[in-house]
Amino acid sequence: MSTSVIEPGTRLAGRYRLEERISDSGGSSLWKAIDEILARAVAVRTFDPEFPRIGEVVTSARAASRLTDPRLTQVFDADDSGESAYVVSEWVVGETLEQMLTKAPLEPGRAATLLYEAAEAIAAAHAAGLAHLCLTPRDLVWTTGGTVKLLGIATDAVLGDRYADDPAGEDVRGLGRMLYAALTAHWPGDAKGSDLPPAPEGDGVPHAPRQVQAGISHAVDAIVCRCLGIGDAQPLADPAELAKAMRSVPRTPLPLFAGLGN
Repeated sequence: MSTSVIEPGTRLAGRYRLEERISDSGGSSLWKAIDEILARAVAVRTFDPEFPRIGEVVTSARAASRLTDPRLTQVFDADDSGESAYVVSEWVVGETLEQMLTKAPLEPGRAATLLYEAAEAIAAAHAAGLAHLCLTPRDLVWTTGGTVKLLGIATDAVLGDRYADDPAGEDVRGLGRMLYAALTAHWPGDAKGSDLPPAPEGDGVPHAPRQVQAGISHAVDAIVCRCLGIGDAQPLADPAELAKAMRSVPRTPLPLFAGLGN
């Protein structure tokens, strides 16, 4: 249980030195820290004493640590046996999808490539019995090393007290929303999920991407619509089926640097 005061300079487990508080949310804090044994930057999440789900977060983080897909952020350590519970994970440097879209949508081929990679990564997590459940444009990062990274697999849902009767369907919808955003620079989800402008709607249903932005192919538009239940097409069942569908559409190689905007 977390009982001690957490502040910059605090060392956890005798090796993780907290440097900078990045964010506070719902009773937990995310820090940039230094692993003094391996001399590398890491991300550390700490918890307020009254946070009600510390054990569940640590359990989910340990489960996520067994994932091997390099596109999923690696969890290095998680412990709740001492005075201060913590989760230590890879420090990811790059641009989030939301940041990429501040000026314009992505070129459709690049959007397709980025979300194809994301769908494959989430499919790998589902194959291991884990889900995300709260995907937003803030969770997808194009790193400075030229790779895709997805943040928060398994742990973000517990942090946010999010559950789903159909985890596969929920993550398909999350990926579909991110693809919609990448193509249009509009967000078709809950306003708390992104600072992007909301997607235009009719009768509570987002307009199809081709109605919002020119240059999007019928094939990519159809995939988004199947993810989000726009129109009458058969919904995609799970992230693996979405990844398979994305393999059939034109995709543009991604540049080897952060920054994918037009």
